[in-house]
Amino acid sequence: MRPDGYLGIDVGGTGAKAGVVDRQGRLLAIARRSYHPQLTPDGYVEIPIETIHAAAREASAEAVRESGAHVLALSISSQGQTFVSLNEKDEPLHSAIVWYDARASKQADRLIRALPSAHLPAPTPSVDPTSTGPKIMWLRERSPALMSHARRYLLLPDYLAYVLTGNAVTDPTTASSTGLYAEDAPDYCAAALDAAGVTKAQLAEIRMTGQPIGPVLPEKAETWQLPPQTLVVTGTNDQYAGALGAGNCKPGIVSVTVGTCLALVTLTERLPPSMPPGLFGGRFPIPRYQYILAFSKTAGVVLEWFNRELSPGESLRDLDQMASSVPIGSRGVIMLPHFDGMVSPVPDADARGAFLNLSLHHTRGDMYHAILESLGFSLYENIRLLQECGFSAVVVRSIGGGAKSNYWLQMTADITGLPIEKPAVSEAAVLGAAMIAAVGSGAFATLEECSEAFYTKDQVFIPRAQDHALYDELFDQYVKLYRYVYRYQHEASATKERR
Repeated sequence: MRPDGYLGIDVGGTGAKAGVVDRQGRLLAIARRSYHPQLTPDGYVEIPIETIHAAAREASAEAVRESGAHVLALSISSQGQTFVSLNEKDEPLHSAIVWYDARASKQADRLIRALPSAHLPAPTPSVDPTSTGPKIMWLRERSPALMSHARRYLLLPDYLAYVLTGNAVTDPTTASSTGLYAEDAPDYCAAALDAAGVTKAQLAEIRMTGQPIGPVLPEKAETWQLPPQTLVVTGTNDQYAGALGAGNCKPGIVSVTVGTCLALVTLTERLPPSMPPGLFGGRFPIPRYQYILAFSKTAGVVLEWFNRELSPGESLRDLDQMASSVPIGSRGVIMLPHFDGMVSPVPDADARGAFLNLSLHHTRGDMYHAILESLGFSLYENIRLLQECGFSAVVVRSIGGGAKSNYWLQMTADITGLPIEKPAVSEAAVLGAAMIAAVGSGAFATLEECSEAFYTKDQVFIPRAQDHALYDELFDQYVKLYRYVYRYQHEASATKERR
């Protein structure tokens, strides 16, 4: 007899992953399909929606087949902001515009100015150039004839759920990334919709995380290799799915995802009346908690860049081995990891990366080690920001690609001075989505109860006091240096614009 299973699908910036877990939270099978964002000549970032759809379908079908389970329900976690427009025939009008594409900065400014402060989502405005709303405005202004045929604007999880069930439904955390959603309503903001030229009917209906969307359509059940009537339930943003999969279900835990970006999530029972720029907050999938989010836009993608451009043919494991012989401080090399702007702790869209203090005796190992240290410093700075705002950090749970490097996990423990916990399942967003599917199907009453059954840790990395003291000194140098360099970058950019 086949075991019952729950399918979690995580659609990211460079690929789709799908995993099936059983009632005890054991990962029965996981499958992946990769794709790569396309950089247009104008510097925009896009992925054909057909590519994303195929990757999610193929990964899911393989995971279901390999698991041998009878899948009862599925849920989807995904990045926010990334979206596609569909016409009356449900055909895409353009490629999916990726979340970190910042083409719509002017439209974002206009949208913010058009909103009375009372309509802005609490506690901080959630409109920025990465938001979906400004990008819709950009498309409508650049291609009015094409966009006149737009019937729906769907973010990635909305689109995949629509393909599977025929119902366009989203969840609050995904809707909040549009820049059109009022967190305190909770609903789409009429003033934002008017300013963006979007109707509520063009957007997905909002239902709470874990609510039924509908059964999988018969023809989709066959191609996705799902049992007939498999239930699709609303998911959540990938960062919050990852937090759930890391057992981050109460205050005091910080879950850190190192994927394309570096993101930190911690929970609180009540948001403060105001937070510093660069921190975001809102409703978490567990109703009694609010999330606090801090992130750096470029993290794992910097490692991939270094691997591709400066160490082709070597694996990240090879580079880790190379870096392991480099002493603390990278023999004087300092690296700034903000290749595409900075979000927290200091928002700075113009910040760019740099290697500093290079000399002829430095090696690729020194440079790679400096990248690892810079990502650790970025994490440490954001943890300190959370602590300064009154949020406790007792333990850090590392998930995503960064959790696969024990060397980096020990380094981050030494940098932050906090224990770093490695979950048994590193693909926590897949596990978190499967948890939501299990709760949505009635297998568990709450996400907390499900987390108790599903989450297990692999090992804990304890900070070494002597190394932490050394890193504290280097961290101070890092902060002073990036502030100086970024100030210079702004001055150089201003000079260039005047020419």
